[in-house]
Amino acid sequence: MIKLAIDLGSSMTKIYRADTNNGIVLAEPSCVAIAGEEREVKAIGKIAKNLIGKTAEATGIVYPIYEGEVVDMPLATTMLKEFLSRIGVKASALKRAQVLIGVPCGITDESLAEYKTLAEECGLRKVWFVEQPYLAALGAGAPIGETPVFCLDVGGGVANAAVVSADGLIAGISINVGGNNMDANIISKVAENNKLLIGALTAERIKNDIGSLERSVRGSVVAEGSSTETYQPHSSPVQASDLTECIRVYVEKILEYAASVLWNLPAEVAATVNRSGVYLSGGVMKIPGVAKYIGNRLNMRYQVCDEPQFAAVLGGGMLMRNQELLLRFSRKE
Repeated sequence: MIKLAIDLGSSMTKIYRADTNNGIVLAEPSCVAIAGEEREVKAIGKIAKNLIGKTAEATGIVYPIYEGEVVDMPLATTMLKEFLSRIGVKASALKRAQVLIGVPCGITDESLAEYKTLAEECGLRKVWFVEQPYLAALGAGAPIGETPVFCLDVGGGVANAAVVSADGLIAGISINVGGNNMDANIISKVAENNKLLIGALTAERIKNDIGSLERSVRGSVVAEGSSTETYQPHSSPVQASDLTECIRVYVEKILEYAASVLWNLPAEVAATVNRSGVYLSGGVMKIPGVAKYIGNRLNMRYQVCDEPQFAAVLGGGMLMRNQELLLRFSRKE
C-alpha cells in the first residue's frame, strides 16, 4: 500500500513516502511554465523556475498554489500529477494510495473543498487533510502529548503560528507572509541602493547567500541585472547589511501575529508554553540569526530542527506511520 505525505507549499512541494525507507522523495518548486492563450504547459518544477526572467513574452510562470490557496485548479492538478509521476507512482495505483496533504492553519471549509477537489482530480481517493502546525511541530521534534507546545512555521508564502496538543489545536493563525515577501523587498532595496533591477531568482539567491539577522552581519555578493538609469546590463556588489531590514520587517510582522496567539492563551497553558519554548520550522529559519531573533523578541527558548524547510513533510511522514495520531489530527468534515 502506497503511503504519501504531501506538503503543497506556495514555493516548494515536498513529498514523503512512508511505505518505504526512502523518506523524502521529491522537493521541487511549485511552479508551471505555460505558453500562449491555450496555456500549453512547457515545464514544471525546477525547470519551470529556472525559466523565470528568461522566457519569451508569450510564456509565463504560474504558481498554482498561492499563499496556501489553490488559485489555479487545472495547473495545480497538472503539477501534482507530474510530481506523483516523477516519484514513480503510476496513475493506476493512485486510487489505492493513502495520502496526507498539509493545509494552512484555520483553513476555511471553502478552501478545504478546493484541496479536496485537487486530490480527486489527481485520482486520489483515500486522503487526510492535516493543518500545518501539527505537521511542523512533529517534524521539528516537538513532543505532542497532553502538554501544549508552541510552534512557528514560516515558509515561502505562508506562516503558521499555533499552540497544539494531543487534544487538538488550542490557538492558531495562518498569515500570508513568508520568504517570498522578503525577496520582493530585496528587489526594491537593490533598485534603490544599487540602481540595479534584479529578478526574483537573483533576489532569492542573494537572500540565501548573505541574508542574515545577526548583529555583526558582513559579506557581499555581486548581483547581475540591468541598470535602472541606462537600462543596460549591469552588475553591482550588494552588502549583507543592506538586506537586514528587508528580512527584519517581515519577521516583525510574523511576530505580531505569533504574539497575538500567545496573548489569547489561558493562563495555565501560557505558563506551560513559556517553560517549553517555541519550536521553529520552515525555510526562513535557515537564514542566519532569524531563529535567535525570534527567540529574543518572544523572550522564549527556541528549538530549530536540522532541516527546518522539511519539518512539515517529515511530520506528515510520521503521521502516516501512526494511524491513531493521523485520525486524531486530520481535519474533520
